[in-house]
Amino acid sequence: MDIRNKMIHALIDSVDTVSVYFEKNIEAEDISGIYLYSSKKELPYTVKYICGTRLILKIADLNVKKAYFLSNGQQELQLIPHGVLDSVKYRYPGNDLGAVYTPRATTFKVFAPTAERITLNVYSAVDSTKAASYSMTEGDYGVWSVTVKENLKGKYYAFNVFGAYPEFQGKKDVVDPYAKCVIGKTGRAMIINEKSYGKKEPLETKTPISSSVVYEIHMRDISINNDSGTTHNGKYLALTQDKTAYQEKAAKGKKATKISTLLSHIKELGVNTVQVMPIQDFDNDESNENEYGWGYMPRYFNSPDGIYSSNWKDDSKVREVRKMVATFHKNGLRAILDVVYNHTAEGFYGEGIYSFNAFVPYFYYRFGNGYISNGSGCGNELRSEAPMVRKFIIDTLCFWTDFYDFDGFRFDLMGLIDLETMREIVKELSAIKPDIFIYGEPWTGGLTPIQPTYKGMQRCNSFSAFNDDFRDAIKGAVFDAREHGFIQSSGAVHRERVIQGILGSINTFAAIPCETMNYVEVHDNNTLFDKLYYSLRNTTEFAELDKTRPDDIQLLETIKAQHKLAAFILLTSQGVPVLHLGQDFMRTKHGVENSYNSPDEINAVEWKRKMEFLDVFTYYKNLIDLRKQNPVFSLPLDTEVRNAIEFRNDVFLADNQNAIGYTLDCEDKKFFIVINPYQYDINVNLKEDGWNMLLFADDYFPENPLPLHSSQTTVSRLSAAVFVKNKTNIPSNTDKK
Repeated sequence: MDIRNKMIHALIDSVDTVSVYFEKNIEAEDISGIYLYSSKKELPYTVKYICGTRLILKIADLNVKKAYFLSNGQQELQLIPHGVLDSVKYRYPGNDLGAVYTPRATTFKVFAPTAERITLNVYSAVDSTKAASYSMTEGDYGVWSVTVKENLKGKYYAFNVFGAYPEFQGKKDVVDPYAKCVIGKTGRAMIINEKSYGKKEPLETKTPISSSVVYEIHMRDISINNDSGTTHNGKYLALTQDKTAYQEKAAKGKKATKISTLLSHIKELGVNTVQVMPIQDFDNDESNENEYGWGYMPRYFNSPDGIYSSNWKDDSKVREVRKMVATFHKNGLRAILDVVYNHTAEGFYGEGIYSFNAFVPYFYYRFGNGYISNGSGCGNELRSEAPMVRKFIIDTLCFWTDFYDFDGFRFDLMGLIDLETMREIVKELSAIKPDIFIYGEPWTGGLTPIQPTYKGMQRCNSFSAFNDDFRDAIKGAVFDAREHGFIQSSGAVHRERVIQGILGSINTFAAIPCETMNYVEVHDNNTLFDKLYYSLRNTTEFAELDKTRPDDIQLLETIKAQHKLAAFILLTSQGVPVLHLGQDFMRTKHGVENSYNSPDEINAVEWKRKMEFLDVFTYYKNLIDLRKQNPVFSLPLDTEVRNAIEFRNDVFLADNQNAIGYTLDCEDKKFFIVINPYQYDINVNLKEDGWNMLLFADDYFPENPLPLHSSQTTVSRLSAAVFVKNKTNIPSNTDKK
C-alpha cells in the first residue's frame, strides 16, 4: 500500500498534548481521518497546530500507563510517554534507587512510571532456575519498591516488568539500571555489601589540576602481552603490581637489559594522572577471554565490566577496581575514568531490550524530528536534559567518585551532554571531591536536536575540553593521514595555530589554560608514529619499516625527530597535556586508524619497543620533569600567561621565520624556548648573555644547566631547546644605563 505521508512516532509531551511526527511536511489530507483510541474506544482530540512535519494534538487527561493508538487508515502508531515524564510528578528526589543493602534487609527501588506491575526475583545462584519472588509497590514519582527482610549478600536479583507497552518484557528477567555488580549477560545482578571491600586509599597530593599530565590507558592493551611482566595479563590486577619489568636475555658480549612496565613505567615516566578507558559494564562476552573491545558501548553504568576481572561470575571486579584505584592513589596518581553517557548498547526491540527500555520504554533516549536521534553515530542518544536521566547520570558518577574513589571523569562525545547537566555534574561531584577533574570531547558524532556542548562552552564552568585544533596544527588533520602539520612542513603550515596552543588557547576558546586538554595522540585515529609514517611517505598504505634498507632507516630517524618535536611542543605548552599509552616510545598500531575491535596484535602495547626507543622515552620523561620542576610551563590563570610570555621572532634569521621562539618570565627565573621545525640546523641570537642550556635536543641538565658562552647558538634540525637564567643575573634598568 502506498502511504502518502508516513507517520514516524507519536510522543506524549504532557498530560494533554501529543506530538505526531510525519516523514514530510504535513498537508491537510495527511491529517484528515486521524483516529485516536484506547481500549477500542475512540477519544476526542483537537489539532493544536501544525509545524512542518510535526502535528500537535490536544487530548484530555492522558494516563501514562494506558495504551493509546493513532490511526490514519493506512498506519497505526502507539503513543509513547516521553516529555510527560519530565514533569515534577515524576522527579524522584531520593538517592536510594537500586538495591540498598544492610545485613538485616535489602530495599529495592526502580523508576518505572509507565509500568503496571513489577516483580522482584531473588536467586541463590547466578544460574539458578528457582527464584524467591516479591511483588513491588508503586509509590510517589513512579518509583516502585519492596524490602526483603533477610541477609541477601551474595545473592542475585532481577525484575519482571509488565505493562501496556510492547517493550515491557513481562516474564523475562531484566536488570536494574542502578545495579552495582551485573554478571555478564545473565540478566542478573549480584547484591553486594559496599562496606565489605576495605578502606579507600587517600590521594596524598597537592598537585593542582593545572599541573596535571594525563596518561590514557586501556586495561587490556597495557598488560596483555607476555612482555608486560605481570601474572595478571589483561586484568585490573595488573595495575596493582609494582616493580614489573621486561628483560632481554644477555647476548654474547652484552649485559642483559631491563625496562620497567605497567605501573612502574607510569611512575618512571613521571605523569601524575592516569585516565582509564571505559570499564563500566559494556556490550561484550565476558566469558570469552580473547574478546577485545574499547568499552564505548555501555550497558550498565554502576557496574564494572567483568572481562578484566579474575572471575567475571562474582564480585571480583568490584574488589579489583577498588584495589586498582587505591594503588594509583598510594603512588600519588590521580585516577580518571573515561565514561560514555551519550548513548548505550541497548535497543528498542526484542532481545535488545534489557534495562532502560525494559523499565521505561523510550524515555531515556532523545528524539529529533520524530526520529530516535543518532548524534552519537551509534543508533541512540541518552537524553541528558530530562530530569530523571540527568539524575541517573549524576547518581552513577557520584557512586564512582564516592565508592571507587575516582578523582575525575573524561566524557566521551561530551557535545551530546547538555551544558546544564555538565554544570550539575561539576556541582554535585565537587561536593564529594572539591578538586574533581572533569573534561571531555567537545563534539558530537552527528546531528542532535540539542545545543551541543561545544568547545568554548566550558568557559568558566569548571570543566575542560579536548583541543583538536592544536592537535591538527601540530601533526596535520587526523582524517587525512597524508596531510602535513607544523612539524612535517618545516613550520610552513599552522604556525599561528601552534602559537595559540602554546598560549593555552586563551585567545581562542579557553578562559584559563587548564580548560584545554592538549594532545597529539589518543586511542582514536592513527598513533603519532603511524600518522608521521603516512604523511612523510605520502601514502595510504602502511608497511613495516625494514631496518636494513637505507630509505627506511632515514625515514625512521625523521619520524623519531618529529615525534620528539611534537612531544616538546605538547609538554611545554600551557594547558593540560594528555599522552596515549605507549606514545612515549613511539607506539604503532601497524597503520590501523580505528582499532576498536582489532585483535591484540594491533592494540597490545609491545613493551620491548620501549627498549628499542629508549631515547624517545627518556626525552618524554625529561620534558615531564622539566614541566614538573618549573611551574611556569603550567600556569593556572590567563593573566599569568599573558604577563609571563613574549614571542620573539627577532632571534631568528629572515630565512627561519617559521621557527618559534619565546620567553617565559617567572619570579626568580627567565626561560627562552626555541622550536626548530626545519630539516637543518638554525642559528639563533638570544640577544642577551648569561643563558644556560637546560634542555638542548636530547640533552637535559636539570641540576646544573650548561652556560652558553655568548648569546649566539645553534639549534639542531627538527629539535627544540630551553635556555634559562636566574633573574639575579639579569641586568636591572639602572645597570643598563
